[in-house]
Amino acid sequence: MFGVWAPGEDVSKLAYFGLYALQHRGQESAGIAVGDGSAILVYKDMGLVSQVFDERTLSSLVGHVAVGHCRYSTTGSSRWENAQPTLAPTTEGTVALGHNGNLTNTVELAAQLGDDSSTTDSMLMLNAIAVELDDGRSDGRQLERALMKVLPKLRGAFSLVVMDQGLSLIHISEPT
Repeated sequence: MFGVWAPGEDVSKLAYFGLYALQHRGQESAGIAVGDGSAILVYKDMGLVSQVFDERTLSSLVGHVAVGHCRYSTTGSSRWENAQPTLAPTTEGTVALGHNGNLTNTVELAAQLGDDSSTTDSMLMLNAIAVELDDGRSDGRQLERALMKVLPKLRGAFSLVVMDQGLSLIHISEPT
């Protein structure tokens, strides 16, 4: 996974080159989400980074911040729906998440969320973050506040890169 915040730069190409360098970490699928302050666009597909992205696709992903991911399966099957970054709509706008690692308490977390449709631990984490973002408080630090509530509930070893529509970009590594 890869995150970049670079206003005025071509963040989709920076993310592409970052993912290309990380390709050895996962060759199943690749994706990039880009935010411009008003929306997040994502493009992801099955295959190697160089197979998923071309110049035309990269030039359509314009913004100031990007989250990229190349995946290998640890949970969930190898299919498009499980490719990352994963997006979720919230009352505060869209949030995008890239995740590597494994949660050991997915059953417990799914029960807490009432979530029986998520196919990966990544989706469970994103749904937990989205629930916290939907609490209605807008203070300019919504993503940080949501993560502070969700992270103590997660068990396992993982790294996350998360961005919101307001151009916040946060990287977290939790080696527990």
